[in-house]
Amino acid sequence: MMKTSSFAGLFLWVLFVVAKLITTPIDTLQYVMMLLLFAYLVLVPLTLNLVPQKNAFYRYGTRLQPFAAVCAGISFFFEQGLIAVLFAVPWLITTILIALYGFTRVIQEWKKSRIFDILIQLGLMYISIGGVWLVLHRSGIQILNFSDVIVLLTSIHFHYAAFITPISMAFIGRMLVGTAPVLKPWFKLIAFFVLIGPPFIAAGITFGDTMPILEFASVVEFVTPLVVFSILCLVYLIPKLDYAVKMLLSISFVSLLFSMSSAMIYGFAHINETVILGIPLMVFFHGFVNTFGFSLFGLLGVTAFHETKTSIQKSSLSM
Repeated sequence: MMKTSSFAGLFLWVLFVVAKLITTPIDTLQYVMMLLLFAYLVLVPLTLNLVPQKNAFYRYGTRLQPFAAVCAGISFFFEQGLIAVLFAVPWLITTILIALYGFTRVIQEWKKSRIFDILIQLGLMYISIGGVWLVLHRSGIQILNFSDVIVLLTSIHFHYAAFITPISMAFIGRMLVGTAPVLKPWFKLIAFFVLIGPPFIAAGITFGDTMPILEFASVVEFVTPLVVFSILCLVYLIPKLDYAVKMLLSISFVSLLFSMSSAMIYGFAHINETVILGIPLMVFFHGFVNTFGFSLFGLLGVTAFHETKTSIQKSSLSM
């Protein structure tokens, strides 16, 4: 399921975590760096490997990705400033190449694009915003009244919620609709709200201190369709899958229900000016569960499904 490059990325990530534990006092910001680098080294390659119809921008982006991810990891060991920015720039270039790949897909396919294609196309383009926020964080430039953690969380948001989630959803949604065609109109509605969610949440983060109701509304708008999608998949899709894929995707959907519930609690508490889950606990509960539960197991489940399908097709052709 995981290619050699993904195992290499996982090994490099473990080295990064060990180095951080040895050299740096661990706080919330360091945990965010760990989750972000896991996306760079493991989750982004797994996601890109699923996307068909590869072109030159895809090839350049995937060739640069391992080097750029390592550079980004190195940048996290430097104080904010010019050197840190220089090490972060290769990742920004990588995300721009991925975004150009998505944009060219829009140009080539806009007349025949279905909702599954649109989820992939916009997901590919959204990631470049995360690359920009990485460079902004490494520069140390003050952005509005954002703390360092919020700036880096904005970057992580556009890698996970805006890139990995819609692309994973495109492939899982195709499986769901194939199993239960009656759900196609509902899936289109769910996908629409998921696609407009990332910029809406970004606006909620920006104006959250002065307009907490906006932040909560953005969380509800993004979380609700994902929760509905998870429940539909658990009811209609999971029972029809092979054991290995069933286990992987079940872990992914249950993790998503848990992580999205914590996001809802955080947003609701902000409205009432109470602290139920602060940012440190949110990074732990929402961040780690979303990273290793929903994102990793979801991508592995989709990859396993397609590998099994390809294997069956090859066996049929050889008979």
